[in-house]
Amino acid sequence: MKLLQEGTHVNRPTLTPFISAVALALAACATTDPPEREMGAARAMVSQARPVADRDAPQEIAQAQQKLARAEVAMQRGHYEHARILAEQAEADAKLAWTVAENVRVQRSAAQVQDGTRALREEMERKGR
Repeated sequence: MKLLQEGTHVNRPTLTPFISAVALALAACATTDPPEREMGAARAMVSQARPVADRDAPQEIAQAQQKLARAEVAMQRGHYEHARILAEQAEADAKLAWTVAENVRVQRSAAQVQDGTRALREEMERKGR
């Protein structure tokens, strides 16, 4: 595929800013440090959330694990900025999974307390008659 047809003249002042922008973008990518801290935080949060969330927030923890896996692949390929973004998302998703699971656990406990209170009330009513 030809981008320019033969005989077409490219205006240098138009091309120079484009080349400069591309060079700057490539330089920015090349100087991005590996997101070791973000990866570590994501791994830790996913590991911490997994035992709690496997039962009560399986979709949320699965999403966190998938993003962490994608971040690991991006790291191996040297796509550090993409890896950082995915790691931060994985950490946030794991926190969400943990929070959802804890909410379910608290609701379950509250329901048990309510059931116990209801049973005591019914027992007291039977004995009061």
